[in-house]
Amino acid sequence: MNRLTPQKATLFDLTHSLRDSVLSALRDADLGFSPGGDTLSVHRLLLEQGEIQSAYTRLFQTSELKFDVAAPAGLATVAGLQDWFTRLDAEMWSALEALSDNDLDRHIQRSGHAMPLGVTFYTYRESVFILAAKASVYLRALGREVPKLVLGFVG
Repeated sequence: MNRLTPQKATLFDLTHSLRDSVLSALRDADLGFSPGGDTLSVHRLLLEQGEIQSAYTRLFQTSELKFDVAAPAGLATVAGLQDWFTRLDAEMWSALEALSDNDLDRHIQRSGHAMPLGVTFYTYRESVFILAAKASVYLRALGREVPKLVLGFVG
């Protein structure tokens, strides 16, 4: 445990509840939906978020951020995606808990600038807000109700 883990526990759960509320609003048939043009399908949008989460988990383990993790094959249902995110959440929390206070203070390189490793949790968290904002547009286009939690964070 480190000095930030108790503070991050609530944020961690709330952040992932936001993502989970998006998942709970979807049906398997929705996964193939794309609003058109070059937009991602709902399925690819969710896979991309899992890949981002995997990259940040690896960052917390190795202090190296590389977005080169591919989602596992065969994630073709909402239930399968929910199970995957449950595993990703457990892996990320384990990685966060393993950090020492000294680890949190260590600066890592990020797009040409350095920031403390402890701050990068917040940049990961912002990726979930971005997912929720995108998902609210997709849910509206699908004629689905946008979950209240999503509305409370991103409108």
